[in-house]
Amino acid sequence: MAATTGLLHLTAVRDAAAAALAPVADTDPMVFVDAVDSLTPPALLLDWADPWLEPAHSIGAIRACQWTARLQIICIAGRLEPGAGVDLLEQLVSLTVARLEADPYTWTLDSVSAPLQRDLAGISYLAANVVYAVPTSLREVS
Repeated sequence: MAATTGLLHLTAVRDAAAAALAPVADTDPMVFVDAVDSLTPPALLLDWADPWLEPAHSIGAIRACQWTARLQIICIAGRLEPGAGVDLLEQLVSLTVARLEADPYTWTLDSVSAPLQRDLAGISYLAANVVYAVPTSLREVS
């Protein structure tokens, strides 16, 4: 499949990433597009990074009216406790990057955080943030 680039409407970014990351095997992590108050790891949460939106300049054939959105995929390995959680976290980050590299849309990797503590509903999880810079439109894309 040929790679595609261009603008995604802001409201389509998380859904497009969720489709690329969707589980294909029983052992794949669940993917959550909307905020959740509980989950069973391993899991991938799609959220926005900070800064969420930045004005972008014309890049090649892409129109100057675009923005760069920062999509954050939070890879959650498990509860934060002694053990081999970093191994699973490394696998989740690798899976995330590989799936988005294989997607027909060209996702631009911006950064990957070091392992960190992520609190959700009073539970601390071992997590990492995989951030993509996505050319985005706030207007309908034609």
